[in-house]
Amino acid sequence: MKQLVLAVVMLLSAAPSALAQTDLKLGHIDRQKLMLMLPERKDAEAKMQKFAEELERRLKAMGAEYQSMVEQAQRDGQNMTQTQQQAMIRDINEMEQRIQAAQEKAQEDLARQEEELLRPMVERTNKAIDEVAKANNFTYVFDTSTGFVLYFDKGEDIMPLVKTKLGI
Repeated sequence: MKQLVLAVVMLLSAAPSALAQTDLKLGHIDRQKLMLMLPERKDAEAKMQKFAEELERRLKAMGAEYQSMVEQAQRDGQNMTQTQQQAMIRDINEMEQRIQAAQEKAQEDLARQEEELLRPMVERTNKAIDEVAKANNFTYVFDTSTGFVLYFDKGEDIMPLVKTKLGI
């Protein structure tokens, strides 16, 4: 037991000096800025815009149908029986619920479309960052666009190296 404690103490006392002797090479990159520089980003944004416009067109059509139902109810409501009025109100309420569900689904679809279009770009930049880090012996590479790196002084900005690797 005494030997185990002595071994642990010696190991712990040697660890800081061993760590101090290793050369850490730190790098940083603004990944968000890099993603905006990618040539395929414009194509992805155009596809997103087209998809968003299609979703908006569908929602506007549903809104127009809803408005038409409300106008008809206001116009013809006085001439309807109680049962007809209740049926019209029920139809209007159902249309409101369909519109709300369609809006929620459109937001989900838009987020899924964005993720689908960005995934290849993220994978491509990850690969380039990994290759540059390995080729230049970086121990750590920090993404300065995330806000987690609050200060860096002794790091190297690898943006030029990654841009060269990506051909941009």
